Amino acid sequence: MKKLSIITFGLFSFIQLKSQTNEFLPLSRNGIGFINRSWSPQAQGCGHAGLAYSSEEEFNPMNPASLGFLKITDAEFGYSYKTKKISDGKIEITDNSGTLSYIQLGVPLRNSINEILERKEYKHNYAMSLGLSPLSSTSYSYIIIDSTSTGREARLLNGSGGLNQFQLGFAYRVNHLSLGINLGYVFGNLSYEQTFYLIDQSPINRDIFSDRYFGSGFKPEVGVIYEQLLKDKAESKNKQRKLGYSLLVSPGGNLRFLKNSFYRSELDLSEFGSIIDTLVYVNESKSKAQLPFKISAGISYNHRDKSGIMLDAGIENWASAKKFDGQRGDLVNQQYVGLGAWIRPDNSGYGNVFKRSQYRMGVFYDNGYLEINDEKLKNYGLTLGMGTSFNFQRQICVVNLSFEVGKTEIAKAISEKYFKVTAGIRINDNEWFLKRRYN
Repeated sequence: MKKLSIITFGLFSFIQLKSQTNEFLPLSRNGIGFINRSWSPQAQGCGHAGLAYSSEEEFNPMNPASLGFLKITDAEFGYSYKTKKISDGKIEITDNSGTLSYIQLGVPLRNSINEILERKEYKHNYAMSLGLSPLSSTSYSYIIIDSTSTGREARLLNGSGGLNQFQLGFAYRVNHLSLGINLGYVFGNLSYEQTFYLIDQSPINRDIFSDRYFGSGFKPEVGVIYEQLLKDKAESKNKQRKLGYSLLVSPGGNLRFLKNSFYRSELDLSEFGSIIDTLVYVNESKSKAQLPFKISAGISYNHRDKSGIMLDAGIENWASAKKFDGQRGDLVNQQYVGLGAWIRPDNSGYGNVFKRSQYRMGVFYDNGYLEINDEKLKNYGLTLGMGTSFNFQRQICVVNLSFEVGKTEIAKAISEKYFKVTAGIRINDNEWFLKRRYN
């Protein structure tokens, strides 16, 4: 009951902290906002690569097929802190923000304790997962001042909100081949407001245009992982070398949006109050948008659970995705690639803390899904990370820490140099959902 309470508390904390995220995202007024990707703790330190990664102790949210290899209940959550410098070529500002980045739970549906007692490895295995993570974020507030024939005109732009996704996953494994499916439910709201007024005019007359969208829909995806054992006859099970191949496909999904609009003119009469004139009022106008078709593939090599290397690449067809009514920005196809490696000097889990830790590093490149003034968004960077395990009786606790240094830019428009830290905790327990029996 306590464990279930921890998960429930985490879900409410995620929703609360998500609403409190204050990262300044100047480009998030385009598209559906800044896209947040759900990297596994392993991938966060390995250049965002890890689509083919699987483990008996760790669920990989990047690919639902990894559930087929899971043998111990896995509960995880992580928190991210980010500091960055934003420049438009004239002005540079510093922004700091943090948020709870993911919550996930993977549960094997076959009892691994019986597998040990029977001394026979199951050829078939299946598991399920639950997860909650941000899909996109909208957060900006800035003012633009122009000189016109009637005086200086100010334009104040504000945006907030975002889309989240709740995922339910299932996987079935036969020998070394696992097939998984994720059904994601996307929900959230996006708010945009523009205010126009003449600075030198008295009394001040403001024209305010407010649009708020409530979106929801489903986002399915199917994944597969195949592990090829490179075992010599002299090698034991815990000294196996493995190649992993993976594929992930999502047909996209339809999102339904309800739009509420309130356009008004406000004449500020100072101590006498304000006169408000409603220009437009729209209640729950309906429109639809599409999430893109995407396909990604990955390959990994695991050398006896002591070191490994991973490579991922993918594409998302945003250019053909339908936009909701009032959506800004030009969408283009997005490509990304990540390369990472890891090493673990002692894989027994009981040695010196520095020897039993896993050390990770990688690089990545992502061209984004937005195009502004014929320029495409680019994001690239370097990652480092580590994971340290602490073993208890029938329980394992792993503390993951990753660092990311990168740059996001659209030439001639805006650039961001950032440093991001993500800390996460993984708890494994093979007694979850087991009922004790007494003779």
